[in-house]
Amino acid sequence: MDWIDDFKGLLEKSLGFSMYPYQERVTEDVIASLKNSRFVVVSMPTGSGKTVVELAVAYYLIRSGHKNVIPLEPTRLLCDQMYHNFWSKVFQDVGEEYEGECSSFQQGKSLIVSTPFTASKCAPKVDSLIVDEVHHAFGDPRYSDAIFDLSPKFIVGFTALLPSSRRYKLDTRIYNKFGSPILLTYDFKTLAEIDPSFHPPKAIADLFDSEMDGLEDLAYEAMMMGKVKGNKDTVKFLESTLYSYGKRAFCDSLERLREKVKDDHPSLQGLCTSDGPGHKARALKQVLSAYRIEDFRPVLIFTSRKATANEFEATLASIGGKVKVLTGDASKEERKEIVNEAKRGDVDVIVSTIVGEEGVDIPEAKLLIMTDVPQSPLRFYQRLGRLIRKGENEREGGLKYLVVTLTPKTPEYDNLDEAMRNLFNEGVDVSYIVEKKSGKGPVARVIDMVEKSNGEVSFLQVTHGKDISLEEYMMRTGDKRNVERNAMFYEFLTSKSKVKEAGEFSDYLDRAIREGEVYYYYDVKRTGEILSKVLLGKYCGLCYGEVCGKVCDVWTQKIGAIKSITLGKKDLLRGLANIVIKEKLQEIREMLQESADSDRNEIEKMGREFSLSVAESFNKTNGALTLTLSFTAHLEDMTVYPKVKVAYYDAQNEDMRALAKLNSKAIGYKAGLIFYNSLQ
Repeated sequence: MDWIDDFKGLLEKSLGFSMYPYQERVTEDVIASLKNSRFVVVSMPTGSGKTVVELAVAYYLIRSGHKNVIPLEPTRLLCDQMYHNFWSKVFQDVGEEYEGECSSFQQGKSLIVSTPFTASKCAPKVDSLIVDEVHHAFGDPRYSDAIFDLSPKFIVGFTALLPSSRRYKLDTRIYNKFGSPILLTYDFKTLAEIDPSFHPPKAIADLFDSEMDGLEDLAYEAMMMGKVKGNKDTVKFLESTLYSYGKRAFCDSLERLREKVKDDHPSLQGLCTSDGPGHKARALKQVLSAYRIEDFRPVLIFTSRKATANEFEATLASIGGKVKVLTGDASKEERKEIVNEAKRGDVDVIVSTIVGEEGVDIPEAKLLIMTDVPQSPLRFYQRLGRLIRKGENEREGGLKYLVVTLTPKTPEYDNLDEAMRNLFNEGVDVSYIVEKKSGKGPVARVIDMVEKSNGEVSFLQVTHGKDISLEEYMMRTGDKRNVERNAMFYEFLTSKSKVKEAGEFSDYLDRAIREGEVYYYYDVKRTGEILSKVLLGKYCGLCYGEVCGKVCDVWTQKIGAIKSITLGKKDLLRGLANIVIKEKLQEIREMLQESADSDRNEIEKMGREFSLSVAESFNKTNGALTLTLSFTAHLEDMTVYPKVKVAYYDAQNEDMRALAKLNSKAIGYKAGLIFYNSLQ
């Protein structure tokens, strides 16, 4: 294989290292499998260098005549990292697209690193897909849709683990089109047999996603969105209990704290009356299907809740092996006996709560599973200490494994970062053991919610489950005694309206906006209608006669008398906002510009003299952008000159500020058009 020698030389020149023999062997296996199947999945453990195999396979495909090879990454962050660290250094005719732009595809680059969303949108002709983290393709409709839409000739997927439970979740469209994938599985033992010079790391960490199912997601989002009534601290505690410790601990806590939760949201009851284990217990089964108990005993499993420990014990009963649970209920003598049993080989698994972090001393253990993340530096390091210390008879270089199960799209991923940061601040660096993964915290849930709505969704759609009208929104937020429409506008413009908080979702949304992962703009028609009332109010303060009587009332007169109008109440403005993902930013810009141009032209066709200017003031400290819209609206022998300030929050991002200015311009012209139409 002459091409492999060429690739090894290119790899050494561009990245400073060459292929290991086992990586070369895996590459050969992939190429051989492609002769028998259009779909190959490679499972290689974390730390074994599967990226090199991905590069080699791509090189082979291009050398073999494939003109369009697309490596797919699950997140924008990974896309950017892989492009800059590997693909752009090894290949020349290479592009990167993950913001909905299609320029690299249009330029005909031979290799383009992209995300499923962007690749599917650009719909290029594809010879081969190289899918990183391919386990997402088994059960995630966004991956399935992208693969089906792209319709490549070949698919080569890579993952650290493809659990057996996921293998049966392949979309039938993919199965019918590409057939059953060939699965090539390599663990550390297999790689060492292939290449005797291969030495796995002394300690290696795996992160497993504890994915919540539909019922768990409904319950979590109900609490996150503020739909569960009761003591705020109690609801927040229940929310963190669910994603950190699972169903049984959550339901136990809910029962104990029932007096502080005013009404039982249907999703909470639905979860607690459902059968089957919770997401943490399901993840534990996945871990132990990959790391078999008989190969790693005694296995240590840590959780902070007794209810979760008992749930794990019940779950492990179906797997087999002798399991002991170590909680605060055990006496000192009982704890000591359990530890001695494990050392003698009479116990296969110890499930321990907080007390075990100091009380378990089994250096012979080769596998530690953390099912939650303590942020306390001491507790975190004590848990790690159960794993990284050496036994008396342990040979140098013995491999230890740490598995952490984290609930994706929740703050638990952030908790790991926080725990490691706290530990580092105490002078202990464990980054050589635990590799942080970005893009999986609560911001990912915000992005996911928007992506499920084709990349754009109103704030009210997310928080209320439906997109309500402006009138209904003002009725919900205003004084229920004021049923007159213009009275509701007056309340809104004077910021007397009150909004029910949307739980922690608003905080996560703020963060997603600050990080540039999503953007927002105020609905042009609704916000324009609100500002049109300012123009009408000023007009009503000057006009007289029959025409005035038709369009003016006491409330428009009150609006006209307001000296300074500022739409600055963040929670109130959120109800006017539409949230968009980064990939749709250019599309939204074009829509706003088209709206502004169209409305300005309509005003000109009416023969009206109307002008609008926008001035900006940006507070770098808090990221607040205030735009002052100055109107000049002429009608017959009257001219009104109102000014309205509109606030945009979390506008640290330059693209967000540019979007806000374009948005305010479109709103201003819409307000002018509605104002003139109301007088006809």
